[in-house]
Amino acid sequence: MKTKLTKIAAVLIIAAGIVAVSSLFIKTSSTIAFADVVKPILNARTAILDIHIGSGKNQPVIHDEIMGSRIRRTVSNVQGTDTIIDLEQMKILALTHAEKTAVYVNLDGLGNLQNYLELLRDTVARMQDKAEYQVENRGLQQIEGKDYIVFVAESEKETITIWADPKTALPVRIEQKTPNMQIACDNLQFDIPLDESLFSMEVPDGYVIQAAGGIDFKKSSESDFIETLRIWAQIIEDGQFPDSINLEDIVKIGPKFDQGLKRANLTKQQETEIALRWGQGLVFIRFFKGQGKWHYAGKGVTLGDSQTPIFWYQPKDSPTWRVIYGDLRVEDVAPENLPQ
Repeated sequence: MKTKLTKIAAVLIIAAGIVAVSSLFIKTSSTIAFADVVKPILNARTAILDIHIGSGKNQPVIHDEIMGSRIRRTVSNVQGTDTIIDLEQMKILALTHAEKTAVYVNLDGLGNLQNYLELLRDTVARMQDKAEYQVENRGLQQIEGKDYIVFVAESEKETITIWADPKTALPVRIEQKTPNMQIACDNLQFDIPLDESLFSMEVPDGYVIQAAGGIDFKKSSESDFIETLRIWAQIIEDGQFPDSINLEDIVKIGPKFDQGLKRANLTKQQETEIALRWGQGLVFIRFFKGQGKWHYAGKGVTLGDSQTPIFWYQPKDSPTWRVIYGDLRVEDVAPENLPQ
């Protein structure tokens, strides 16, 4: 990582991207039942897996090694940094090896975080409670010339698909889809020996502890989000708002942010301040507390465009909506007058 920005971005990816499969025990007509396939997910004490957020090509890979309440994480587009996440202490330790620096980040305010497998179990358990829940055995399908048995669990607008080895019943790929998110998990390994020292929250010898800065996960304000939009357009996208502000796009933004900071010719202190302000505003959409869904329409809009709405949402218990325009002013708008 060249700046504290990418460290903060990685922290947000962690906060945003720890996600999910389940606890069903349903027999099928196959000699392998769904219960056999989910058994290692339910019972594994350790695990290694790769997480892909979104459906686009060249998405960054989040590599997790899980041991109890701790995760050791690397992200493919953030080179030279390892992150240890302690979900019991609600704390992160980010280690940048080239610079030999260490940053602690508190996750207070994020609620009860879980690792991917735990969240996946909870997701399927929630799906199972729905009246329309069903599991289908779709038989054998090929991935890279190999046959795998495929199970699909569906409920309302959520779908979880598991590809498993037909001989061992071990999952080799998991996909989770909702209307706003697609997450895939592959290269799965369960109950393998892991070096406990790699999950230590102690700073290694020779590393210097740096201040993490001030991202407050309890704070989720519109004004912080507007500042994030301004930085996104002004620094990252060179004058235009981004095509998308979904999680899958936030995950891969680190290198582009570095390029924007270079163009701006800022001091290291200024880079750090901008990184913190950008990261703080992301809390608003990552842990959205309004009613219904927020809507983003900033693709192709230039910063300063006073006529074009780029974002709107309904605050909790509000009869009107808040609409943010390309010049970053905000108006209260009745539902019947919302952008189409």
